[in-house]
Amino acid sequence: MLVILLKIFNNKKLLTSLFIILAAFVAVKYTFFKSVNNYSIFFYSLPHLSGGQSLYAEYPEVYFDYYLYAPTFPVIFAPIFVLPYKVGLFIWPFLFTGLWVLAVYKMPWNEKQKLFAYWFGIQELLTAIDNIQTNPLIATIPLFAFACMEKGKVFWAAFFIILGFYVKIYSIVTGALFIIYPQKGKFIASTVFWFLVFALLPLLLTTPDKLIWQYQLWVERLMAKSDHDQMTNVSIHRIVNQAISPNISSNAIIGSGVLLFCSVFIHIKRYKETYFRMLLLASILIFQVIFNPVSESATYITAVTGVAVWWMYSPKTLLDKILIVFCYLFTVMGPTDLMPRVIRKEYIEPYVLKSLPCVLIWFRILYLMHSPAPTTGPELESDAELSNRFRDLPIVGA
Repeated sequence: MLVILLKIFNNKKLLTSLFIILAAFVAVKYTFFKSVNNYSIFFYSLPHLSGGQSLYAEYPEVYFDYYLYAPTFPVIFAPIFVLPYKVGLFIWPFLFTGLWVLAVYKMPWNEKQKLFAYWFGIQELLTAIDNIQTNPLIATIPLFAFACMEKGKVFWAAFFIILGFYVKIYSIVTGALFIIYPQKGKFIASTVFWFLVFALLPLLLTTPDKLIWQYQLWVERLMAKSDHDQMTNVSIHRIVNQAISPNISSNAIIGSGVLLFCSVFIHIKRYKETYFRMLLLASILIFQVIFNPVSESATYITAVTGVAVWWMYSPKTLLDKILIVFCYLFTVMGPTDLMPRVIRKEYIEPYVLKSLPCVLIWFRILYLMHSPAPTTGPELESDAELSNRFRDLPIVGA
């Protein structure tokens, strides 16, 4: 049985076929058999922007809920939104599945590590694409930015980070990478450049006064928070509110998280360690989900990608093994139909058990980053070896 499982695990053709099948399943399901509100919100943002209409008003005749993205978003995805509705919808799952698969493939990991990331993340990827959202893209942003930073391509690292910001604002956490790399002045200048380019991009479709108006509406929409968000989010916020007190504000939780996140930067001499940098990447991926006060199940492709990165570089103690199993059972498989309904409804959803393993792993990462790096381990490569791997990657702008 173990031999058979290993053969399945190492079968790259099978894995590739699974990704294609999953994307095709979602594409066919929503294109031909079911309606999907999320894509309607995305799709109609383009005509609303170009027509001078508010992006953030209610449009119950075409979708329910509110548009929450930046005015830049419809321009970024205009090549898809100009296509007929069902054609763009069919392409969407393939696009975001491909981006996530590509980002993992381009990381400087050995084949075993990449296969682990694919198998560990495939179910969570299905959850993400089945919601027809942009979460797989958000999961790739830190990977692409990290790869660019490692190669010294700070201009393109800034591009990816700002792209993430204009898709989902909390993706800006990836910008913390600049602290541990040289060329800080160039990175800051590049960030300002890309921030302005993306901010002004909607001028291709609207007027300056209309664009300013849209940005004002965007800020107002982001500031609007409901009690429903507090009670339904899948994050550390609901864990704290339920376990300690509902009166602890989101700002206090986020502020505490930021302080803990930044505490690792005191170890300046460790910035050159591959181990330290990879754990920081894992921390970034998990942090931006568990500390997001409006996180939902579909956002966890980003956190689960971070968990995969952590596992590759963890000491793999008994604690680490328990945490990775806990994460797979409750974060990845917990919300699925493979988990008995009674467990989902009575334990996983009420006690936020999808989020809890990622929260615990994030604190484990902090502990590891504040501790001396292990001197041995099959997953620990020298910086020279890692640099050689990055040198061969065809990153944008290289």
